[in-house]
Amino acid sequence: MSYDALSLIPSCTISNEVANKVNFVAGMRFDNHAINLDFRQLKLNLGEGQDLIEISLVHMGIEAKGYLQVVEIERLLGLEIKHLDQEYIAYLITQNLAPHGVHYVGFIDRKDSLDLPLRITTSFECERLSTIMYIDVASIQVDTDYLEFKPQALSGNLKLTVSWTPFETALTTQELSTLSTDDVVLVYPK
Repeated sequence: MSYDALSLIPSCTISNEVANKVNFVAGMRFDNHAINLDFRQLKLNLGEGQDLIEISLVHMGIEAKGYLQVVEIERLLGLEIKHLDQEYIAYLITQNLAPHGVHYVGFIDRKDSLDLPLRITTSFECERLSTIMYIDVASIQVDTDYLEFKPQALSGNLKLTVSWTPFETALTTQELSTLSTDDVVLVYPK
């Protein structure tokens, strides 16, 4: 008989503090009537490296470090930023996003984006903007007064199956296996 050795190596380990923060916001929605954040899934990395803009989110009830994809910034600003000076990019982001609590911190290129800490994907919405934002889990500071459970979006044609046993018998499995169609079994209500 041959055996194969198998080693499992975790791609990420998180501290109890980070796990508590994840559990605190999982399935929740942040809403302070100016901005909304739907907390979604965890991301260790975004797959292949992507150009990101590091931002700071500071608004009533929340503080966090986050990341926006450059393509999303270009969509929000309505222009390509790859040939622009970083100070001008910071100015444009400040002009357009600072009223919503989003402040420019820096540019992160593709190779550095693979080494970022654990992030939680969020849907960021405010009066005229809607985008995906990746928030550094360890940096989240949120006031519980602004958190609410997200309503579940279940399909309208979802089928529900119920298994119910109204009676109980005292037969063993061996006795059950020896029963024939001629045997009578008495059952009692549970």
